[in-house]
Amino acid sequence: MTPRTWRPDGPGSFLAPTGVTTVRDQHGQLWTRHTTRWTSTGITYIRWRTLIALHGPVTEEPATR
Repeated sequence: MTPRTWRPDGPGSFLAPTGVTTVRDQHGQLWTRHTTRWTSTGITYIRWRTLIALHGPVTEEPATR
């Protein structure tokens, strides 16, 4: 399956799609979902639309088992 990508000006940039829990930004930084907010450090949390706007495009990371 090809990983999905979201861009600031594209569809899906306002609300995170259901089932997406980990994404990688344009700089290679890994972001994980905790409830409705996203973090790369575990300390600072931001909303999906802010993540896309400031760090996009972001690409879905494959689920790890």
